[in-house]
Amino acid sequence: METDMAYICEVYRTGSFSQAARNLFMTQPALSIAVRRVEEAIGAPLFERGTQPLALTEAGKIYLRRLMEIKCIEEEMDRELKDYLNADTGELTIGGSQYFNAYILPPVLHRYNLSHPGIRLNILEDNSKIIDRWMAERTLDIGFHSAEIDTSRFHSQAVAKDEILLAIPRPLVPAAALSAGLTARQAATGLTREACGPLADISLFSGLPFLLLSESNQFRQRCLAICQEKNLQPTVRFCIEQLETSWHFARQGLGAAFITNLMIARAMDESLLYYKLDSPLAQRTFHALTRKQAFISRSMKDFIRSFSQN
Repeated sequence: METDMAYICEVYRTGSFSQAARNLFMTQPALSIAVRRVEEAIGAPLFERGTQPLALTEAGKIYLRRLMEIKCIEEEMDRELKDYLNADTGELTIGGSQYFNAYILPPVLHRYNLSHPGIRLNILEDNSKIIDRWMAERTLDIGFHSAEIDTSRFHSQAVAKDEILLAIPRPLVPAAALSAGLTARQAATGLTREACGPLADISLFSGLPFLLLSESNQFRQRCLAICQEKNLQPTVRFCIEQLETSWHFARQGLGAAFITNLMIARAMDESLLYYKLDSPLAQRTFHALTRKQAFISRSMKDFIRSFSQN
């Protein structure tokens, strides 16, 4: 029965009997016989065989939903038993954005590897929507992002913070805004606006070319919301996939870019002036996400606790 369930999962995953058979190292007729055996036992077909890729029947949807619940229970039991027997072996799969993985995660990984050498870590990388999907699909043990959290599915714990600033090439800075700009060193050390003069009205930058991230990026939506608070309609010169790319474009004088204090600390580029943003949206909190009703192993708890040592 367990083997038949694995066969059905593979047919569903691939949407094809022929591809599933190749992946399972068996003949297609043998696979078809195994699936039909299950269908006869339950009294209904599981797949609409006239569609490409194969679609589930209503009975198939019920079967697969319950089958995935069974698999989840088995995985949770296996994880809990392993945790009880030996908390210092196994593996964790974690996921975050390119920015999180590059600027926040590395020191945590280093500490965790030193204290848990028997735990194998797998790192995945994508945007917050994909992180949520991977969490729901159980691809990840722990996900990290600063976007809105689906509290019906996930527990969350704050692990890190950063601040969004506007970086502008010095030749593009309007004269009226010069006094409010921070140097890289001032911005990186967290010097307050009050110590450097008043914050320039962000609307002064309305005529500048802006470097924004692509529409699928949650960081872009946050930055546009900051602009909207101040009635600024940014003129977009380039749409860019990665935050770090927009940072490098700004350093070459190509436009104004929203970046973070952690990035400034890494490069200390004095060719730009940096502007603190008078908006609560400029303060970001990154959370560790774990699934509700899922077993949280000691290795997972220890990994999340490692952020408190930053």
